[in-house]
Amino acid sequence: MKDDVGRLLLDRFRIYHGLVDRDLRVRFRNPAFFAYIGRDPVKGWTDLLDLFPEVVGLEKEIGLVIEGTRSDYSVVSVNRDSSEEIFFNLYFIRNSNADGTCLIVVRDLTKELLYRQVLQQNKNEIEILQHRLIEKNEDLDMTNRALIKSRDEMEELNRSLEKKVHERTRQLEESTMLSQRLFMQTVKSLMYALEQRDAYTSGHQQRVSNLACAIARELGLDDFTLEGVMVAGNLHDIGKIYVPSEFLTKPGKLSDEEFSVIRTHPRVGFEILKDIEFPWPVASYVLQHHELLDGSGYPYGLEGDEISFETRILTVADVVEAMATSRPYQTSPGLDYALDEIRRYSGIKYDSKVVETCIRLFKTGAFSWAPLY
Repeated sequence: MKDDVGRLLLDRFRIYHGLVDRDLRVRFRNPAFFAYIGRDPVKGWTDLLDLFPEVVGLEKEIGLVIEGTRSDYSVVSVNRDSSEEIFFNLYFIRNSNADGTCLIVVRDLTKELLYRQVLQQNKNEIEILQHRLIEKNEDLDMTNRALIKSRDEMEELNRSLEKKVHERTRQLEESTMLSQRLFMQTVKSLMYALEQRDAYTSGHQQRVSNLACAIARELGLDDFTLEGVMVAGNLHDIGKIYVPSEFLTKPGKLSDEEFSVIRTHPRVGFEILKDIEFPWPVASYVLQHHELLDGSGYPYGLEGDEISFETRILTVADVVEAMATSRPYQTSPGLDYALDEIRRYSGIKYDSKVVETCIRLFKTGAFSWAPLY
């Protein structure tokens, strides 16, 4: 299953992952990774510094991650020339298995950086054209008599400049629309990756997103904020990609060690999403979605206003969906039980306005689990 997830991340999101041990040896199972960096495939372990000379001098920091003293270490914006120029970020992440290894994640930034360069070039060209037009108009004010003699020439120039500005503006609008499509494709790819990783919770994120959006709309949040809640709901459990599947599907009670591994998924989700330039703080919403008002949540035990209002909406939607939906290994106690649960802890663990709105939506029949988007 892990190999399937690795291939899916490569195809959909260009992420490669492996392990680093105490001897600073690294192992990547996906042959496509070596093709990406322009190296012959290596089976088994190989020297980290040979594969990534960019981390020479950083051995101590990486060692702290392997020992568990440090949770993570990042090397960002690596530029390398192989068969072609590539850009990537390196992440070293503490391995919760405590087996003397840490995770190494390589995220390809090449297409993203090239797209930004093209977008910036279009913006610069528009600004240059607009600046030239302004300068020319200022010259016209100062040389009125010359304008009379060269009026036809200047009118033609203005038309040409305006046409170029219009064309560049149209290109920028098309680029913006492309960016939005790429953004939604990224969200769907991440959702698909998690659902392939954990088939038993397939659809959970979509249902949480639907309920959270219904609550947010009922509370009067604007369309922009509503879209951010929708995206965060669809990605709130993305960190479970790094949780062993046997933990996620285990019938019965989890051990303390198993539960502690599952509790890392908000932090892992934050690390996956933090470098994606969403229009909303989606990574923070994902990091906080198991925090509770009384400080009894995780991973940081945040309290009250330390938790964003959008996250409080996601938390209530997540709790209700988890209780109201059966799993192959667990029978649901039912929707009424779920609503009684959030009512019991309204104002204590859960935001009272959010709880009141959620209960009203179900009691009046204003909400169903059918997709809203």
